Amino acid sequence: MNLSNIITKKSVFLTAVLGVGLALLIQFLYKQSVLSRSVFKSVAEPLFVIALSLLFVSFFLFLVREGVFRAWLRFAYWWIPVSLVFIYLAGGWSGGGFGIPNVLDQEFVAVIFSGLFAIISLLIIVWKYFSTRRSGLS
Repeated sequence: MNLSNIITKKSVFLTAVLGVGLALLIQFLYKQSVLSRSVFKSVAEPLFVIALSLLFVSFFLFLVREGVFRAWLRFAYWWIPVSLVFIYLAGGWSGGGFGIPNVLDQEFVAVIFSGLFAIISLLIIVWKYFSTRRSGLS
């Protein structure tokens, strides 16, 4: 089974919506004292930020051709697992040294990687869109 045939623009959008929904459900359970703060901080906050950036990018993906989507998908295949590893590793760090507080918690790393993901994704989409238009007009 070829994974690239399963992943479509619609499945990316639905995954982002489900991620935001799951993060909001975890937040609700945390507010009801069903889940601990550590679960909320380590799962819901990074998931919400990542899913929100994916949701933002998926709106632009609906506007472009399949070739542009596939080019973006090649980027997302390696970016998302790498960012998840860095977000996971950020949870293991305790305070900073020399009186400097640790700012690299999971939420901060998730915001940085999600922001970079959205910016790089938009750059790839725009670049590939104009390069395919130019080659199609020639």
